[in-house]
Amino acid sequence: MSKKQSPSKGLTRREVLKHGLYGGLAAGLSGSLLLQGCGKKKQTDVRPTNIILISIDTLRADHVGCYGYQRPTSPTLDKLASQGLLFEDATATSPWTLPSHGSLLTGLYPNRHGLKTYYSSLPTDVITLADVLKEHGFLTAAIVNSQYLINRYGLDRGFDDFAYIKEIINQWWPSEVEDKAVEWLSKHSSKPFFLFLHYYDVHSDYSSSLRYEKQFVRPYSGPADGSTVQLLRFWRGQLSLNQMDAEHLIDLFDASILQMDDGIARLLKLLETSGLLDNSLVIVTSDHGEEFLEHGGVLHSQSQYQELIRVPLIMRGPGIPQSKRLRNVVSHVDVMPTILSLLGIGQPSSLDGFDLCPLWQKSGFQVPQRYIFAMSSRRLMPPKYEMVYNIECAIRHPRYKLHHNRLTEKRRFYDLQRDPQEKIDVASEHTSLVDSMLSQLKSFMSVDIVGPAAPPLPPEEAERLKSLGYL
Repeated sequence: MSKKQSPSKGLTRREVLKHGLYGGLAAGLSGSLLLQGCGKKKQTDVRPTNIILISIDTLRADHVGCYGYQRPTSPTLDKLASQGLLFEDATATSPWTLPSHGSLLTGLYPNRHGLKTYYSSLPTDVITLADVLKEHGFLTAAIVNSQYLINRYGLDRGFDDFAYIKEIINQWWPSEVEDKAVEWLSKHSSKPFFLFLHYYDVHSDYSSSLRYEKQFVRPYSGPADGSTVQLLRFWRGQLSLNQMDAEHLIDLFDASILQMDDGIARLLKLLETSGLLDNSLVIVTSDHGEEFLEHGGVLHSQSQYQELIRVPLIMRGPGIPQSKRLRNVVSHVDVMPTILSLLGIGQPSSLDGFDLCPLWQKSGFQVPQRYIFAMSSRRLMPPKYEMVYNIECAIRHPRYKLHHNRLTEKRRFYDLQRDPQEKIDVASEHTSLVDSMLSQLKSFMSVDIVGPAAPPLPPEEAERLKSLGYL
């Protein structure tokens, strides 16, 4: 694969948006016009007025009820899925926050949007979803609960309004995300809008109010407390945890999911009572999952196993079928092109993702055969336990998945159909396929765009981020 050149090279983002790099409807498209004066339409012809994209940091797909989890962690998300469309096999492009959200908001893999370490920011010629929607008449706003999504990294680009709610160590009360969202909606919902909401509530420290912990946390007398500081000690080999400890961490994790789910319920209730819900496309996903010793690790970011990169992806709203589940393997890079397609807006020619709409609009349609990639891992490496980036990469082609360590050249190969938990390495049984997929992975990774340097962190902010496990 040759290195792709940015179609916007030499142009400003605004010039790119106004010139012939987009098909479909041209500038001046208003979401409100899409629903007015159209007469009776088929479900697939109706377009949303508003877009609400919700990212729940660290939420594993297999801990959500509509994905088969037996505990009642997610009644609101389960109801949302029953009213809309659920993708059973959605993959994040990275096992940590910054590169994964970079893909969600640009439709590009991390090696093409350049956000692979906390030292880099988004290149100026990369077009964001907010850029496109703003140019097409949408009010754009983001309310985020993570340091990695603030303006220092460039993911605030294209948003008219941007609010950052600081993460707090051992926060047991719900975040202010829906409160801020309600406040913003009360002032701006008369015009078509794109609202991006990011929840940190499920991320470690695993902590929630007592009424939620009572529902999930079983009696336990071990050392695990769910704090990021303690889990980082495990990373550094300073603490041992066993399966009983992992079960306690899962209890705490599940309690935090239900508390977050109740917060989303309040937001959706407001949208419903205000008349906004039925005209809005609501998308819920996560940036990555979490490890609980399935492969010997905790937290996230160090590997590309399914517990880390399989994420929920639920859509509900105009143009979306009800109570439908799709088994196709899809990626975060598909979200941006799918949103633009639902709005009738042409797409940048440079996107890595696919428009998924034909999967439910055209009988028998299949996404063209392709590989799905995951990259931009990070790991604390001894002896000083400094952060090292982009070691573990993965390539998926739907049934099989190859992991590759770029430092050691070690590879692991799994048949996800027979072994969805990735316990049995079958590389020796598929040597030709392993070689072929590794060649594809290395070719794809040869495109290696690095974003410009992010502004340096003030010392006090660096210390705070270390305590949160970011640095």
